[in-house]
Amino acid sequence: MSLSRFYLPASEWQPEALSLTGDEAAHCARVLRRQVGDVVEVFDGEGRVAQATITAVSKSSVQLCPTSDTRHAPLPYRIHLLPAMIKAEPFEWLLEKAVELGATSIQPLVTERTVVHLAGEHLDKKMAKWRRHMIESAKQCHTPFVTRLEKPRSFAQVIASLPADSLKVLPALSEHSRTLHGIASGHREAYIAIGPEGDFSPAEEALAQQQGFIPVTLGPLILRAETAVVSALAVLGHEFSGREQ
Repeated sequence: MSLSRFYLPASEWQPEALSLTGDEAAHCARVLRRQVGDVVEVFDGEGRVAQATITAVSKSSVQLCPTSDTRHAPLPYRIHLLPAMIKAEPFEWLLEKAVELGATSIQPLVTERTVVHLAGEHLDKKMAKWRRHMIESAKQCHTPFVTRLEKPRSFAQVIASLPADSLKVLPALSEHSRTLHGIASGHREAYIAIGPEGDFSPAEEALAQQQGFIPVTLGPLILRAETAVVSALAVLGHEFSGREQ
């Protein structure tokens, strides 16, 4: 039976004692009803995982004594996801699957056909909710890493800022698209741009190709944005993993 998992940011780790507060403390003490003497697992989202024994429980915190400390090496490759903003429920599902599939980072895009626009306090609240959702996904699938989430930025601004020597792919239903098989050769870092409902505009596709994006196919069917994310991450991750073996 796997241990209950809790998230503690790397900045809050101490060598001899750990302290859960806020949502994590409430989940541990009130929801799961863990008590003094119980052993749990704590991770920092950056590869560090510890087993720890609960030493004290209060209304606002749970104190733990670590009994083991493991540092997991990151994947030997990095895949950065650039998804256009889509409606709330599919976007949260997209974030969850990106964590499970090992995406290094997620940079949401604001495109010509984006229908979801967030700013100010509303955006800040959404970012906090999304990051919390991603932490829960990492806890459930027992990955030691939590994908980094950036604030939404414009499509043109983002693609102009990417490293010139990285692999950049753009899933597209085009006669010029190539398959993802063998595409990772010679690379250790990749960026995947996924369009919104209605896809990228022709002007955006042309701009992306000018910036070095390669049109790729995910098959003959038209996929929803969140499905395209899962497909692209899974296939490209497999290509990288196969090359490392």
